[in-house]
Amino acid sequence: MDILIKDLDYAVDTNLNVYKDIDILIRRDEDGRKITLHRGRNLLEKFNLNEKDLKIINGDKKCAIPGLSNNHTHIPMTLLRGIADDMILQNWLREKIWPNEAKLTGEDVYYGALLGCLEMLRFGVTSFNDMYFFPEEIVRATKEVGIKGSIGFPIIDFGTPQCKDLDKLLSNCEKFIREYIEEKKIKPVVAPHAPYTCSKDTYIRCKEISQEYNVPIHTHLSETRYEVVEMENKMGMRPVEYLESIGILGDNLITAHCVWVTKEEVKRLGKYKVKVVHCPGSNMKLASGGVMPLVEMLREGVSLSLGTDGPASNNNLDMLEEMKICALLHKAHRWDPRVGDVDTVLRMAFNSESIGFENRDVVLLDLTSPHLRPVHNIKSNIVYSANGNDVDTVIVDGEVLLEDKKFLRMDDKDLRDIYSKVDKIVKKFE
Repeated sequence: MDILIKDLDYAVDTNLNVYKDIDILIRRDEDGRKITLHRGRNLLEKFNLNEKDLKIINGDKKCAIPGLSNNHTHIPMTLLRGIADDMILQNWLREKIWPNEAKLTGEDVYYGALLGCLEMLRFGVTSFNDMYFFPEEIVRATKEVGIKGSIGFPIIDFGTPQCKDLDKLLSNCEKFIREYIEEKKIKPVVAPHAPYTCSKDTYIRCKEISQEYNVPIHTHLSETRYEVVEMENKMGMRPVEYLESIGILGDNLITAHCVWVTKEEVKRLGKYKVKVVHCPGSNMKLASGGVMPLVEMLREGVSLSLGTDGPASNNNLDMLEEMKICALLHKAHRWDPRVGDVDTVLRMAFNSESIGFENRDVVLLDLTSPHLRPVHNIKSNIVYSANGNDVDTVIVDGEVLLEDKKFLRMDDKDLRDIYSKVDKIVKKFE
């Protein structure tokens, strides 16, 4: 069924155009695969439609924005939220994260992913890019909630809790891709963890899989000073230079973090059209030390987007909050209030195209709260004043998944059952 959102106070599109006092008509073609958005007034007359044949949503005191895209995360780590805060990174990993992750089953990952998908939907995230073991369980949860997922099959030389043998892991990765490659709202991805955990041969084999099936590669890159120094000592190269030398840099590569990169490395990322996902909240919380060079990235034409990283290192999946964090971090870091302006940050947050999804989704923000009034500049209110709890309605691929802040695919009993299951799972943690 087509959807008409009537009498919106404001709307912002993916090109950052602002509209006032406007309606939006969301139409699906006959097979439901193509979504078109029409903005204006008198749309019923223009398209010769009758209200009784449409779903009508009241847009009064609301602002419509494109769906938010969380382009780097590990959503099942909702199960580890708050378990290890304020710790040195290596201690955080070795003492808390890795030992507890080793206890997770596929079913545990499913419920952690389900919780994460619900959290993202509630906060207006309509597409995301993930990397975690038991990816088939993440797919299952994503489909149930109804948002869009670019789901990475994790590859690491010493194996994952799901599989310890590298050759089998790579074989399973191909099976995973073949199973989901024809899906509309799921995109399978090859996900070698990082240059310090994956050998040259592993990366090359991942690239071969990527090329054979025409799917992206998703990896961590230059997140900490430690890994950069280690690679320089062992290989005589920095991580970006290393990936270039083995033929991994390219426009199908999605890299998370890129905190410790030089100006020369930024030029290489731009040259090869590498996609970079900025995770400012997680980088700050884990005290990574460096700051992704936003100004230089933009200057070199690098495709930039935003991610929250995992809920164990953020500790939420709120992309509206992440926009503000991004803007403030770069202003403070560069001593320049013009850096990280609202348009730059909004483009990053709406950038679902870099993970393979056209953004035809619509999110309605409720403008009735005191912190969103008055409106001198609606884009400023979105970036600097709004948070995930201001999301009222979420429409993904023409389907209303959240309305009046209520999940439409799940009722209160379903939610209670999920929360109860999560509470039981985390009792195994130390």
